[in-house]
Amino acid sequence: MHSRTGRNAFTLIELLVVIAIIAILAAILFPVFAQAREKARQTTCLSNNKQIGLGILMYANDYDEMLPYGASNALVPTVTWYDLVEPYVKVGAKGFGNPASGGSPRTFYMCPSFGNNQVPTVPGDPLPVALPATSITSAMSYSANGNLIPMYNKNLNAWFPAPNIGSLPIMESPASLVFTAHSQGTRPSIGGDDWTSGCTGLEAGVPAGAPVAQGGAQVYCAARFKHNGGSVYLLADGHAKWYKGPASWRTASTSNVAYRKSLAPNAAVWFRED
Repeated sequence: MHSRTGRNAFTLIELLVVIAIIAILAAILFPVFAQAREKARQTTCLSNNKQIGLGILMYANDYDEMLPYGASNALVPTVTWYDLVEPYVKVGAKGFGNPASGGSPRTFYMCPSFGNNQVPTVPGDPLPVALPATSITSAMSYSANGNLIPMYNKNLNAWFPAPNIGSLPIMESPASLVFTAHSQGTRPSIGGDDWTSGCTGLEAGVPAGAPVAQGGAQVYCAARFKHNGGSVYLLADGHAKWYKGPASWRTASTSNVAYRKSLAPNAAVWFRED
């Protein structure tokens, strides 16, 4: 008795159908996975900023409710708020976020999505000016609100963007007042000026002649989209929150994070009260 063995095989059409289904599933799932990964990075930034907030508030409680300054090169080496808050967070950050000259930045001060430089644009928008790589460090992923925590530059002979260091008693609505925000990693303090600068000039309060890396508004404006189209902000009462960025990197915020509440009456968060 003879038996015949057969072998089943996929036809070309069946193989193409299977490949098409796999491609469709991949197109659906990969963006979901990427969004989930970014959400995890966003959660890391929330945690980082909450710890920074505790450090700033503890510093202020020890110094007669005065906030730290953003940076000062009146001393050598330059002292930043990272140095001043370091004893309260103990991550080894020095100077501009590095533990030592030539050392590696400590992860506490680093946004895991720091390298995400994608910004939304509308017709007519220029791209942000490319900053020198030598002036950028991921250890300054988060910059302080310079309207409360200003910087001093002896070469410009000025505190900026505010003329004086802030204190806890002068703060109004601390649950809506920004302490720190994402930046492009070029300076310890930013003014959050997306209103008067067009996001391409110097921030209000910055002395004329300051370079973009030191006073340009794009350092704040172009960093408002680090996580899923928005960024994490630390508020002055110590809590951190994600806010969606505007439709264009150059657009002034009017409904989420804004520079001055008087210019954006519906803003949920602002940098400075007029």
